[in-house]
Amino acid sequence: MNKISSSWIQWSLVILMALSCFGLMLNSSLKESATMDELAHIPSGYGYVRYLDYRLNPEHPPLIKAISAIPLLFLDTEFPLNKTSWQQDVNGQWTAGTQFLYELGNDADKIINWARLGPMLLTIILIIYIYIWARELIGRRWALLPTFLFSFSPTVLTHGHYVTTDIGAALGIFLATYYFIKFLFSPSRKHLIWAGLAFGIAQLMKFSAVLLIPFFIFLIIVFFIWKINLERKNIILRIFKYIGWLISVFIIGYVLVYAVYFIFTFNYPIEKQVSDTEFILTSFAGGTDPTIETCNSLRCLAEINIYMAGNKVLRPAGQYLLGVLMVIQR
Repeated sequence: MNKISSSWIQWSLVILMALSCFGLMLNSSLKESATMDELAHIPSGYGYVRYLDYRLNPEHPPLIKAISAIPLLFLDTEFPLNKTSWQQDVNGQWTAGTQFLYELGNDADKIINWARLGPMLLTIILIIYIYIWARELIGRRWALLPTFLFSFSPTVLTHGHYVTTDIGAALGIFLATYYFIKFLFSPSRKHLIWAGLAFGIAQLMKFSAVLLIPFFIFLIIVFFIWKINLERKNIILRIFKYIGWLISVFIIGYVLVYAVYFIFTFNYPIEKQVSDTEFILTSFAGGTDPTIETCNSLRCLAEINIYMAGNKVLRPAGQYLLGVLMVIQR
């Protein structure tokens, strides 16, 4: 059997596994009501995409929610724009979600199932990337094994169709690691950009992806030690080059984060963003202490965040920082 025929068979099996996984997830989705998290995530994503407003669910990054909301733009739905949950409440995600799905005459099942197409698509993309990376590491035939195990994992089939951060985080971290290692072994401008974009995508999927920063630092140290053992020359120059690479990846990633938050906060009234941020961070790090003139080190982050929320240029970054601080506050 020639290589072309063998490759075609391999990819056919991968596609078959991906479609089977999709079918099983779709079957489960059609039988299940919204989870508690979806009650908040679905209306939040719709608010981001339809109204470019980030007032709901700031404690999670927007990407998975926004992707899930795209199909909803083509449905005839009513959104609680004139309700207190949207107009006055601070992060009124639960009330807005209940109203959006169950109280305004919308078809809740249709909204839920269309929204779940987003995470299911991300699951399929992750299956394909698992095969691609495994093929590079262990060959085409053996690459089918991890692809099969992931595609039919009960954990994946359970969580892969929910509008939650789980599958998005898995995909984002996988892509970021794949493209970063690919760049280390084949450094080029194209691979650097892909590594940076993948890092940014991971940050937009889940805030815990910030742990990629120390992980990438560890990887580049290991790579540096390996390289100098192979070739002991220009060590100082190589150190500065690797530091530059690392910083470039982080800068590209956070430029993407800023751009996405800029779009999704575009119609978020700046006065409400400031008041929401102040209220949410009222008790952060013990709150403000009137007995001292300056804030303590951790509380200063909240004060900086409030200032950023009121600055037209910095407020997209401020909304991102708010989510990070909400995770820390938990």
